[in-house]
Amino acid sequence: MGNDLIFAISGIGGLAAGFLAGLFGIGGGLIMVPMLVYVFTAAGIAAEHVVAMALGTSMAAIAFSAAQSAYVHFRRGSACVQTVCRAAPWAIAGVTLGTLVAAGISRAYLLIFVGCFQFIAAALMLTDVSRYAPVQTIARRGVTLSACSFAIGGIAAVAGIAGGTLFTPYLTAGGMEPKRAMGTSAAIGLPVSLAGACAYAWEGRGVALGHWTVGYIHLPAVAALLLGTALTVRSGVAVAHWLPSRVLAEAFAVFLVVNGIHLLYFASERASS
Repeated sequence: MGNDLIFAISGIGGLAAGFLAGLFGIGGGLIMVPMLVYVFTAAGIAAEHVVAMALGTSMAAIAFSAAQSAYVHFRRGSACVQTVCRAAPWAIAGVTLGTLVAAGISRAYLLIFVGCFQFIAAALMLTDVSRYAPVQTIARRGVTLSACSFAIGGIAAVAGIAGGTLFTPYLTAGGMEPKRAMGTSAAIGLPVSLAGACAYAWEGRGVALGHWTVGYIHLPAVAALLLGTALTVRSGVAVAHWLPSRVLAEAFAVFLVVNGIHLLYFASERASS
């Protein structure tokens, strides 16, 4: 498989990732990473580098889609700047540490963990735990935000995501309105993905992966993903603001469950191969 076919398939994946990034305040990595693993494996890239390249390429593409999504959400007033400023430094620290330890973690076990966490996040969205005062009190504490941001940043680095699927349920549990939680998650995803992209570029600096790579980042795939997301991210944001908050929360929960099932299946495939 040549770079032209990688570009075409990645572009199709970018269309779906961009729409979901705008709709749910996520970076789209949960779609990009499995797709990129398939593409890079078919392209003949060494098996020991396929997952790392998928994660790094996903992070690089997410940085641009997250910037678009965050800008549109800010324009519409659906992002909390104060929360972003408080969470971003801790999330970046988590991303840095997560990237450093990623090489020593079994990808199958990691995918199982993240997949199961999707079910927990979906339950949080559906049960509306924000109505319980103790939950809101704990979630709103500064130390809780810092600790959760650090943990989510680490998970984001080893899963190739911007953390929106984890930040949104957490912010919602703290009493933030779902649309605002998704917009805030999209904004936090920008520094998270930028830090992740830089870390993966640095980690793969000594690996010979071809002329069109920067570390573990495949430039043609990034370009195609950017093109796809640019065409659909604004549509996703528009739909998010059109849908009632409860419907949006339920749709997000369904997305989390479906994606969790997919990740568990993907993990079983990786474990058996």
